[in-house]
Amino acid sequence: MSNDGPTAFSASYSVAALKQRFDALDPATDAVQWAAAAYRLGMATAEQPTAHPEQNLRTALDYYQQAAQVLTVQRAPVEHARILNAAGSAHRMLGDPSTASRLFREALGLMSGKGVDVEEASVLNNLGLVLTEGGRLDDAVEAFSMSLDMLPGEDDEQIRTMLATKHNLGQVHLARGGADGCDAAIAVLSDAASTAGGSDASMHTAMIDHTLGIAWKAKADLDPANSARCLDQAITAFERCLTIFTSVGFPMQHAIAKHNLGHAHAGRDEVASLQRALAYYEDSLNIFDPRLHQPQWQEAFANAEAVEKRLEVAVPGATRADHIATLAGSMDDNERLMFWRQRLVQMERLPKANQLERLTAMYYAIVTQPAASYVASIRTIITVLMELPEDLLESALESQLAAHAMLDNHDQRAADFILDEAINALLFGPQRIRVRDMLEEIGWDRP
Repeated sequence: MSNDGPTAFSASYSVAALKQRFDALDPATDAVQWAAAAYRLGMATAEQPTAHPEQNLRTALDYYQQAAQVLTVQRAPVEHARILNAAGSAHRMLGDPSTASRLFREALGLMSGKGVDVEEASVLNNLGLVLTEGGRLDDAVEAFSMSLDMLPGEDDEQIRTMLATKHNLGQVHLARGGADGCDAAIAVLSDAASTAGGSDASMHTAMIDHTLGIAWKAKADLDPANSARCLDQAITAFERCLTIFTSVGFPMQHAIAKHNLGHAHAGRDEVASLQRALAYYEDSLNIFDPRLHQPQWQEAFANAEAVEKRLEVAVPGATRADHIATLAGSMDDNERLMFWRQRLVQMERLPKANQLERLTAMYYAIVTQPAASYVASIRTIITVLMELPEDLLESALESQLAAHAMLDNHDQRAADFILDEAINALLFGPQRIRVRDMLEEIGWDRP
């Protein structure tokens, strides 16, 4: 069965259904219904995901124009204002801020005093975005502030609009720069985060926390005397946003947030903080594709290198793998589980030779840790490997034995014993047999 055509409930299906309804209406006999259908079809077309967004936006503008010819200023001022707002958004997306700004202002003039404050607030938010993009930051602050004054926050839709507007306002304050800009951004974003905390977690919530983290990090750079407190706040905000921006659900946002979390940790001089910074930069590098996200990848790479140089001064001779292993050993069980799971999942994408190289370096760093750290990481990794494909398990076991072989005889026997104990304690029945059979095929002599 082909997946090329629209399926029920998909965006393309919805647009097709609206188009069918629009075509079935006769503007001569039912002009208002025809115009309303044109407006709805335009909205759906503009929002439809496609490889050709510009074409969709221009098609949407055609529908808006048809709707506006029937729902005129004289006949239906509020409906006409809604059409102007939608058309303004399309022009903004098409890179025409002048036309967008004019349409938003016309819409505001028609809505004023008509009892549609929530819709007027939405138009003011759109106007604020255009003004921000045009560098008119003071005017943007005014537009966003006026929008917030019109939102009582009485239902979920109003709360979502309020959160989006507060996020936009916080970004403008941050863009104004300086200590005053940071303070204003932190105030409005903290208020938004507090409001969001009482509602369902969403992408809006994560975006607010992410921008709040950036504001606190900027404040730390501007206020050295209070840097430690500001960095703590930044780290908390970034960690909170990562509970929503997961690597599976929002990979790009996850990578950016991880990079910024690393940047916050890099603001400290403690070895443990620098090791976390290195790990988080590495997490972002594992997601950024240098062919598609070259600026982001290059920045994360340069920041990782800078932190490694600082760590070399503090811990001479330690490799990146050593720092990662040391960090993992210092974590509690739950954090260590997530930490190693994320790293092992990334290994799945690598060719076999690269898997073996990376995994061997990882295991050697782990087995040369103090005993408690080594035992904790090995036990965690075995648990994670049971969730992953057999090919990766084979590579991991082969790499672990290769790392053991790099030790002297006494340490190798100790490492073999710890591995055997972990298999015996954590795996049951078929899992244990499967792992022992693989190790035997590789040539391991069980201690």
